[in-house]
Order: sequence, then C-alpha cells, then structure tokens
Amino acid sequence: MLIERGWKVVVLSFPPSLIPQQSALPPGVNRITLQDLSENHLQQQLNAIATNYGNVGAFIHLHPIFGSKPNATVPYFPEEKAIVKHIFLMAKHLKKSLNQAANQNGRSCFCTVARLDGAFGLEQKVNFGAIGAGLFGLTKSMIWEWEKVFCRAIDISPDVNAGDVANHIIAELHDPNRYLTEVAYGSQGRVTLIA
Repeated sequence: MLIERGWKVVVLSFPPSLIPQQSALPPGVNRITLQDLSENHLQQQLNAIATNYGNVGAFIHLHPIFGSKPNATVPYFPEEKAIVKHIFLMAKHLKKSLNQAANQNGRSCFCTVARLDGAFGLEQKVNFGAIGAGLFGLTKSMIWEWEKVFCRAIDISPDVNAGDVANHIIAELHDPNRYLTEVAYGSQGRVTLIA
C-alpha cells in the first residue's frame, strides 16, 4: 500500500536468532537484515540505507506478536525485550533524519504498531507480552522531543486481519491530529484514551 502511494520502502529486519521466520515482501521492497544486535551494526545499516535509498523520512515498527498460553502469568520474552531496546536505539539514530525530513517536506513520522489487544491492554481478554507496551511510552516521549515529527503508537488486536491492519496503519499515518499519540483498533473499532 505504501508503494502504491509512491513511498520508497525498505524493511529493516531483526536477526534470524530473534525472528526466525520473515514475512514475504512484495516486489520492489528491499530488505536489510541485521546480523547482530550491536548498536554499532545498527548504525552502519541505517547509514547504508540512507546511502543506498535516501534519508529516512518515515519509520514504522511492526512489533511481532508474542503469544502465550491462556490464564498464564504475564509472559516475559527476552527476545521481545531485545527488540524494544533496539527500537529505542533506532529512535536515537533516526532523530536527525526524521527531523530533517519534517523540516524539508512538512511531515515525517515515527510510528510503532503493537498487537496487544486492540484496547491498550485494558480489555484483559488477551494474555500478551507486556514489554511491547513500552513502545507506547517511547512514542509519547518522541512527540515532546521531536515537535515537527508525526508520532503515533497503534495497538491493533491480534484478531484483526492483515488487510485491515494495513488500512488502519495507513489511516493513522495520514491523520491530521498531531496531538493524539495513541490509537487502538479492536472489538470496539478505533478507540483513543481520554482524560
């Protein structure tokens, strides 16, 4: 869907030790796979992306689903912790590029998509890995630190099919409300938090 809208898309994948099975990509989408989780290697790969494809003007993290057994305790996945830590590092290294894109193009984005329960983890019907919810805190912090960058954290229920997930992400990327940082899609449709 992004390619159809004229975006140049590059997928930065985590090492196979973290995510053993990668999703197939449509033609025209390039994949760069991290070989390890060192910050130095991440910075090298981000620099290679900028050199070969252009400066990064939008970042979308699709957090993997870490399932657990029903009625189990809150699950802890070391792989999930490593991924979330790396997203924080990506934010650190994309700060300059995303802010420059916002200044030059009028809009850039930093978006994280988690698959908790479609209700910010509040429905208590899905036993999800809670570490991924840390992405919401990161994204909320970014809106204050990166004033011109569009920042959005999205929670989409694991029950939502891939086509609808893509439509929801596209809709959020084009939402004119820059002050809304958290949105969820689940059994109640699109929901936000209110004070």
